[in-house]
Amino acid sequence: MNSLCILLTMLLAAIFWPAAQAKSSERHPPNIVVIMADDMGWGDIGANGASLIKTPNIDRLAAEGISLTSFYAGANVCTPSRAALLTGRYPIRSGMQHVVMPHSNSGLPQSEITIAEMLRDAGYATGMVGKWHLGHRDEHWPTAHGFDEFLGVAYSNDMKPFDLYHHKTVVQSPAEQSELTDRYADAAIDFISRHRKKPFFLYYAETFPHIPLAVPKNATGVSDAGLYGDVVEHLDGGVGRILAALEANGLSDNTLIILTSDNGPWFEGDPGMLRGRKGGTHEGGFRVPFIARLPGVIAPGEVSQEIAMNIDILPTVAAFAGLNPPSDRTIDGRNITGVLTRKEASPHDVLFFFDGNDIAAIRDRRYRLVLSTFYRSYPVPFEKFGMPLLFDLERDPQERFSYMREHPEVAARLLARVTAMRTNVADLRKEAGNPFLPKDPSIPIGPVLSHH
Repeated sequence: MNSLCILLTMLLAAIFWPAAQAKSSERHPPNIVVIMADDMGWGDIGANGASLIKTPNIDRLAAEGISLTSFYAGANVCTPSRAALLTGRYPIRSGMQHVVMPHSNSGLPQSEITIAEMLRDAGYATGMVGKWHLGHRDEHWPTAHGFDEFLGVAYSNDMKPFDLYHHKTVVQSPAEQSELTDRYADAAIDFISRHRKKPFFLYYAETFPHIPLAVPKNATGVSDAGLYGDVVEHLDGGVGRILAALEANGLSDNTLIILTSDNGPWFEGDPGMLRGRKGGTHEGGFRVPFIARLPGVIAPGEVSQEIAMNIDILPTVAAFAGLNPPSDRTIDGRNITGVLTRKEASPHDVLFFFDGNDIAAIRDRRYRLVLSTFYRSYPVPFEKFGMPLLFDLERDPQERFSYMREHPEVAARLLARVTAMRTNVADLRKEAGNPFLPKDPSIPIGPVLSHH
């Protein structure tokens, strides 16, 4: 029945597409909703072939919009990927190349310009719901980076103290994790209804399916994929509630929705046919779902294999809103509206894959050169051993076999680009903080916020 509904939706959209496209020039600036799942794998959604997990609402977005099948997170772990999305820059440029811990005093610098700041300055109402993980001091908090409103958590749900905040006030301590998805959806619906008369930007950053996994009782045991499947299906239900709220407020036709994930799946979840998982340097750690829907502008049911990354979201959102991205700094992302709306080629000739300070891989449209990986707890620097791996993603998308011997000229070309980028960011290297709790009792653990 779901497949039939999706097919009918696509047929009707195709019939009315020319008329809708003609009206698109009369639009006001679109509302923007960016949905970011946490650790959701490329293969965890029905639109990408999930067999044990059902995601009808996400699949509906794909049927009514476009899916990019070669879309990448800006990093293989939480903090840097979120920095990349919000700033349009490789995370090393903002000093956010390492994960923020509860005892960290670092965070996204005030000098960075986020999507929220860019849109707020253009008259948008801006709200964030969910997981922040870009610092938890006053100067790093969401409300210091362009968000008028915030309901959510400071960092990952396996960190403590794990409290739920409204703006800077704790409203539940500790946060009841089984309630989070529902509370997030409630907050998103409230934000949408209150701001329906002016353009708004909603950044909806789910806590799940990052571990520990939790769902309410009424969502327990519903999936064929165990508790992990329950969590993803409940997350999909939250997406459905957001879609319903947009419809109820008459906003569906003028709201750009983007859905993606911050990195590949961790210990559970499905990276699809891709090699590797969260934290690794292969495709499975970086390649994530991407769906965009804007009726009358993005044609329904499209699928593109063009390469893109979450650094592209800022300049692309800017273009949809009729704005220019910041011009006083390096923006690594590119405007991909041509990919989304006109079947154009990617504006990127290469994408870089950072692991902390280091470039672990680079890819162009066909080849991916991997310079390092991990074996057990040991980082293996292929490059230093004289044996980087060159994968042909057209022939071997699973990254099983290297073609260095067959295509040394491709490897040399990609290595030259790596060398140039290394030079460009050489002064931005930064030591990772201690991942373990400090023994010094004077060091604060968790958010330190004023209430003024």
